[in-house]
Amino acid sequence: MDLKERAAVIADDLKVDFDKVHMVVGLTKDQFEAACSGDNNILDKAIQFLEEREAAFAAYESEQADALKAFEKLITIEGNQRKAAEKVGIGQAIISQMRRGKYIGRSEKYFSILTEYFQIKAEKNELPSVFVPVDYAPTTISQMIYERLRNVHVLGGCAVITGDSGIGKTKTIQKYAKDNRTKTIVITASVFHHTANDVLYLLASELGISDSNKRRVKNALFSKLRDGMIIIVDEAQELTYQAANALRSIPDYFEAKGETIGLAFVGNPCFYNKFNGRYTSDRVQVSSRFVTEPTYTAEQIQFEDTKMLYPQLTQQDMLSELMFLHSIATTPNLGQRKALFIFKNAYNYGRYDLDALIKGAKDAKIHFDNLNEILNRIKKMEV
Repeated sequence: MDLKERAAVIADDLKVDFDKVHMVVGLTKDQFEAACSGDNNILDKAIQFLEEREAAFAAYESEQADALKAFEKLITIEGNQRKAAEKVGIGQAIISQMRRGKYIGRSEKYFSILTEYFQIKAEKNELPSVFVPVDYAPTTISQMIYERLRNVHVLGGCAVITGDSGIGKTKTIQKYAKDNRTKTIVITASVFHHTANDVLYLLASELGISDSNKRRVKNALFSKLRDGMIIIVDEAQELTYQAANALRSIPDYFEAKGETIGLAFVGNPCFYNKFNGRYTSDRVQVSSRFVTEPTYTAEQIQFEDTKMLYPQLTQQDMLSELMFLHSIATTPNLGQRKALFIFKNAYNYGRYDLDALIKGAKDAKIHFDNLNEILNRIKKMEV
């Protein structure tokens, strides 16, 4: 069999789309197509891997082979072997050797890790009563955020996207990265990862760079970043000034070469407080690159947006329940995240009518200044 035929067999066995099977082989889409077109260097490596994989899977016990196949399916979901390995908690080098049948250590430990991981996931999928949030909904706000990400991706430079918690910023980032997989790098700042050095190593990790030497990491970073890419920083309000300044230097470097890399800081409104207008002139390197744009707020969430997030209610035309959740979603300091929290708890307990949602909100100590007004409005709508 040629490479395409072998890949088709694997795609059918793993039940994945053929256009994703190149990830299982460890190739980019372009490399896979080049190998299929006769690039012998790539083709020989791919065939060698497939032959080693076939021999290894034949030698393993059926449960072990099934665990590795589940892992390979996860590769097509995560985008590459490194991310899949991080997900299950096994080193990339170890699992690569296991897939080739070359691991010389005690593999039972790692097969147990794989089996337990996928068993837990399978059990979760078998629970029909567990609420699973919509991955992404093209709401009014999410579409505007998506478009702003696209603009900075195409044009390069820096963009700042701020909005209240729970309006869909992170979900939109995930959707954009999925739609532009090879050109998008996403890192997430936090209280644990917020300095210039943290950012350096987060970027390096996303680009597959593994080195402890800061100078070598920097050099490798700029060699792997390419014209036409975008870096998205989620939870950007956690960044230090030095980290934001280090990031903004990346688009500047490529602009000087006549190339573009987009940089989007995405976070809560307090991001501006750190870098825009409150500090002395030493912060102008960062703040001068920001185009001040309006912050997205919970009040901008439309009723049709809320309906997209609760198909369980929308399909049953449960308008009172939808209106109540929409009231939570559009309340400052609560937002869609709190609304989802209330619905998830109610749904998982098997009852999510209006009375159950109100009780859930009270039990969670979610405070409404205008609860009675909201309930009266809902009652009027029912009439």
